[in-house]
Formats: sequence, structure tokens, C-alpha cells
Amino acid sequence: MVLIHVELDTGECFPIRDAGGFGGPVAVLELFRRLVTGPTEPARAPLALVAGTAAGVSGPGLARCAAIGLSPLSGGIAETRAEGPFAAGLRAAGVTGVMLYGRAAEPVCVVVRSGRARLEPAGDVWGMETGPATDALLARYGDNAAVAVIGPAGEHGVRYASIVTCRDHPLPRLGLGAVLGAKNVKAVVCVPGPDPVPVADPQALRGLAQWYAAAQPGNSLTAWQHGLPGFGVWDAEPGYAPVANFADTVGRGGVGTAPEPQRVAACPGCPTDCIKVYAGAGLHQEALAMLGPNLGVAEPWALHARCLQLGLDPVSLGGTLAAAGVPAADVPATVERIAAGGHPLGEGSARANPATAMTSKGVELPPFDPRVQPNLGLGYAVAPIGPRYDIIEHDLDFDPEEGLPHSYPELRRLGATVPRPRNELDVTRTAQLLRLWSGLDALGVCAFAATPTRPLTLNLVEDLVEAVTGERPDVLALGARRLRLQREINHRLGIKLDADTLPDRFFTEPVAAGRYAGSVLDRAAFTGAVAELHRQLGFTEFA
Repeated sequence: MVLIHVELDTGECFPIRDAGGFGGPVAVLELFRRLVTGPTEPARAPLALVAGTAAGVSGPGLARCAAIGLSPLSGGIAETRAEGPFAAGLRAAGVTGVMLYGRAAEPVCVVVRSGRARLEPAGDVWGMETGPATDALLARYGDNAAVAVIGPAGEHGVRYASIVTCRDHPLPRLGLGAVLGAKNVKAVVCVPGPDPVPVADPQALRGLAQWYAAAQPGNSLTAWQHGLPGFGVWDAEPGYAPVANFADTVGRGGVGTAPEPQRVAACPGCPTDCIKVYAGAGLHQEALAMLGPNLGVAEPWALHARCLQLGLDPVSLGGTLAAAGVPAADVPATVERIAAGGHPLGEGSARANPATAMTSKGVELPPFDPRVQPNLGLGYAVAPIGPRYDIIEHDLDFDPEEGLPHSYPELRRLGATVPRPRNELDVTRTAQLLRLWSGLDALGVCAFAATPTRPLTLNLVEDLVEAVTGERPDVLALGARRLRLQREINHRLGIKLDADTLPDRFFTEPVAAGRYAGSVLDRAAFTGAVAELHRQLGFTEFA
């Protein structure tokens, strides 16, 4: 299992290291640590598309890939993930990932087959939206190919452009679509070979898959993800999700009703079927909340579909439009102009509207308000890649009134004190949960199937990885290593620990109405918790 170095300037492609064991994202970060010696333009740094050595095998929670590079929004290390078939596509093509260096002279596709890669011209698909480009590339390379592609937003350098894999599954956050566009790469296409992906213990893997299929309906979260309308459709009490750029805490956030889905965008080997397709677009958990009440848009379905086709991250797009105060009636036309390039809002809210930007380290916040869930806010602030809604399990899941008691035994095994009121800072629990989900990311195991609140406990995750690879991971140690690598890279890039904070609004404007009325962050307590979290994660070495 190999990671392929692709030199875009010359077309040279060769294996750069064995990505066996628990390589994948961590192997890529090790390479970045050696390469980065100071502030670097994101387009000049490498960009990797990678699956862990357990990811991409047909089994529950194993359908995850990652894109890793430097973010045009933060200037720091970036890692964004996608569920769906692309990880399996990488593995079926004989690699665990590709790492792209330099810039091609003309638009190209990187075609991966039988453990090798080559560059092929892509001028005929340059300028296409992601759906038509995917269709054209599947017609060229076969219906069973796996395609990761950028849209017009990436081609035009929009700082929050996404990469869309296998039509329905974006690598959405941190602007790595813009980096791919700056490298003149329209797509990475994986063509499967004749050999199956090796599995160390197929019988154990089958047993775990059968166990998960039986357990999934009885878990309240995975049952919700599996059912209709799916986990991308939800609404909530005032203050839980953004309305008008987190300024309105009287109205309800999110979108709670949906039309009939067109289909399920399935993940290979996983029966949960989280991602439903509405209006031609695979729907994840964040999009509607950022594009609906946050912007005053009553029916955000078409807008979400345009994000997928244009290759735009709906979270940063929604945050940027909200910070600019774009009227709801003007949103659709503004989105088209942003994707066409040259629009000031294509720079992101921290550059276009810094006074009203709801960002941390230049990255727009996800649609879950940290005033209501302060430990999630700690995760937003301290995560080296910037704020991410699935950086840790959310505080409400541990609350005495709103929590998930079925998860408490697992949490106690992890060393957490539960239940605990959602408005209490708990640095030790937050540090452990950061390590936990960082370890899942390092292995390519999906958090939406796994510990601490879903069926795959930490022990079962380790069983699953051992069944695939023949080696048993220490998930928490691997997660801690990944976080420290990310922080060390940021330190080399000149990003200081004092960037680990949140916008003033969350400290000065309490939630005004509803169940969470009065919720606000205490600045002194939060600042102290950030410092202690730095200490527990070993980040102070890279101050």
C-alpha cells in the first residue's frame, strides 16, 4: 500500500513511502512537518488525497477519505474529510493516497491505476460544474471509476472552494478546492484494478459487520441517521444554531422539514446510509442550517445543490454571506458571481468583513453555537485545522436532561465524568474527546458510526482496524500524535497559540430566548480553559 508522489510540473510520478501500518493522514502530516520551514502559500505546498490503511475496505464506518494541505482561509494546516466511495476507489486503484506537488502547465487529471499515477489532459472538462465533469470522466474511464473533482469555484480560486468526490460527497471545508485549482488539477480519477483490497482477517471483519448491522437500529443516533429525512434535516431551540450570523437568538435555527429524498448516497459496506440526496445534492449535517435561517432563505435546497455543482463549502459560504448582510433575495445571484471569480466575498468573511466575521483562525464557524455548548467551543478554538463541528462529540450528549445515557459507560471507560451540565467547561473530557476523534480521523474511521455515542466502541474500533490490517492501533495515542503534528506544522507556519479564540459575540451577547436563554461564554474561564487544553494536548511546546 503506497502513497504516490505526483510532480505536476514534470509529470513524474513515483511511490514516496510505504503507507502501511497506520499511515494515511499521519504519514502525510509527517511529510508536511519535514517540508514546512516557514510561512508558505497554500498553492505552493503539496496537497494530498488520502485514505488510512483501514479506510476504503467494505465495512461499517470505513468509508472515509481526507484531503490535506494548507488552507487559503487560515494559512495553516488543513484536513477535511468525505464519506462515500472515494476511499474505496483509492484502495481499489492500489494506493492509500496521492500527494500532489507543484503546478501543471495546463489543466490535467491525475489518473491512478494499479498502484501508479499519470497526468492526462483535462482541458475539455475545465470550466464544467462538478456533476457534468464527473459524468464526462466516468464516460472516459469507466462507470466504476472514483472521481474527485473541483467546480468553477476551485478553478477561480474562491478561498472556500471544495472538492467533490463521487458526485455526492464533498471534501467541503478549508478551501482545498482552490488549492487544487491553483495547481491546474481538475480531478483525481481512480480506476480499479483486478485485485481486491487485502484484508488480514476477513472472517473477523464479516463478524463485526454483522454485529454492527444488528446494533445500528437500536442506537438512537445511528437510527436517526439511517431514517428519513436523515441527519441533515433538523431544527432547534433559539441559540442552538445560527440565525442572522449568530446575532438573532430568538428565532429557531436549522431546517426541520424536507421533500422526499431522491436516493441514498451510500457508503460501501456501511448500512447506516446517512447521506440522502435532495434536489440533486447529497446532504450532510451542516448545510441547511448555514444556508437557511442563517441567511433568511426559507427554502435552501436549490442553494445547497448549487454549492455542490459549483464546488463551494456551504458553511463558509453561509458564514461569509451572513457576515456581509447579503439580503436573502440577492443570495442566489451573489453565489453565482462568487463562483465565477473576482468577487470580494470569495475571499471569505475574515478578509471581506472582519468586523462581523464569525471565524476562528480565519475559518467560518460551523452552525452549532458555542454559547450553548462551551466545550465544543473549546474544540473550535484549539483545533489546529480550525473550527469543525465534528471535532468532538457535542456537550448536549452528556447533559443530565438532554444527554444520551446509553453512551455513559463508554465515556466513563474513556475517563470522562458523565452526566455533566452542558454549560460547564470540562477541559479533561474535551482533551480526551479531541484525541479520540483525531484517532478516528487518522485511521479513516467514521465518527458517525463510532465511539463514544454510536455502536462502534473504542474496543470495537480497534478490533475493526486489526481485522483489516492485522495490527491493533492505540487510537488515543495516534490521535494525540496527529494533533501534535498539526500544531507543530502551524507553529512552523507562524500561527501562534493566541489565535485559538472565538469571536467577541459569544462572550458579550447572551442567548435571548428559549431553553438556552442566558447562555454566554465567560471570557476569563474560557481563556483559562484554552490554556489548560493547550497544556494537556502538548501544544505549549509549540507556543
